[in-house]
Amino acid sequence: MENYKTIAETGSHEKVIKKSRFIAHVAQTFSEAEANAFIKKIREQESGATHNCTAFIVMENVKTERMSDDGEPSGTAGSPILNVLQQQYLINVTVVVTRYFGGIKLGAGGLIRAYSSTTAEAVKEIGLVENRIQQGFELSIPYHMFDKFENYAKNENIILENKQFAADIKCEIYLDLDIVEQAVQNIRDMFQNQIILKETEKTYKQVPIAAN
Repeated sequence: MENYKTIAETGSHEKVIKKSRFIAHVAQTFSEAEANAFIKKIREQESGATHNCTAFIVMENVKTERMSDDGEPSGTAGSPILNVLQQQYLINVTVVVTRYFGGIKLGAGGLIRAYSSTTAEAVKEIGLVENRIQQGFELSIPYHMFDKFENYAKNENIILENKQFAADIKCEIYLDLDIVEQAVQNIRDMFQNQIILKETEKTYKQVPIAAN
């Protein structure tokens, strides 16, 4: 799978609309089994609720989308939740919106707006990341070059991970695939080939997405 947007972490958001409590529970899930497990967990946690309506989009071999109105009128809960995920192009996300009925009926339009807005506000509050496929490298850096390299990495938004201090300073970096060749050449040129780079594995890394 290519780069994709998802939520930054598991979280929740609550709002009250005409005395009904709506709580959006949101999680990263990487399979239909994980999505169903999260839904089951929240339904058990919120077992006293009037409804626990759900939607998820996950990508395994193919993209899978599911939703449930959980007793609300057809199309007023699961679909609005799913629409929020679709409109923001989110993948590997599961949402359970819990409703505790407050005694005032909202009508179909009101329910759609309630489930949609609660989900959208939860996603915005939790924040988004882009899961990017990046190429990993192990670096061996002479001590006298480390401060300069650290400043270079900061300016290029390259994160130094797993620092180890031995004969040289060792660390790991991950680069977007479209900049690997140029970035590696820049490091070799700037540091006179004194920094040793060893290519490791390609993996997904989460990169924060700035809020609009």
